[in-house]
Amino acid sequence: MNKMLILLILFVIIVSGCLSNPFKQVPVVKVNITYVETGGKVAVENLTVTQGTVDYAARPQVTQARSFPAIGARIVTSKGKNSSIGPWEMVLYKGNGTYSFNVGFKEGAEISNNDNVSVYIYLLDKKGDRLSLVTRDIVWKS
Repeated sequence: MNKMLILLILFVIIVSGCLSNPFKQVPVVKVNITYVETGGKVAVENLTVTQGTVDYAARPQVTQARSFPAIGARIVTSKGKNSSIGPWEMVLYKGNGTYSFNVGFKEGAEISNNDNVSVYIYLLDKKGDRLSLVTRDIVWKS
């Protein structure tokens, strides 16, 4: 019985140290982009990026494209020597339309008031080659 209790206590300690609070809020950038195809060319008709938060358990993580064409996005924060590049977020591109998704920061990265945040959004063709790139910069407000 004592061995089981000790093992249970050790398990709880290990798990609680390894898992973050799944309800803790983490920062994200919310992307809303509209693509329009005309004459064989794809153009961005509308793009908004806004700061926001989501539960830790729902945070964007490294998402690889399962197939192409796709939209890929990532964040770069500028803090002098403490700059960081966030993980890729990829969504399947299905043609004309509006796409909404969240882009996350690098795990453990700290974002502070007045930090510069750049969002890079790529449109990739059937082969995974870049068709277009748009960027937006925002100043983070706490």
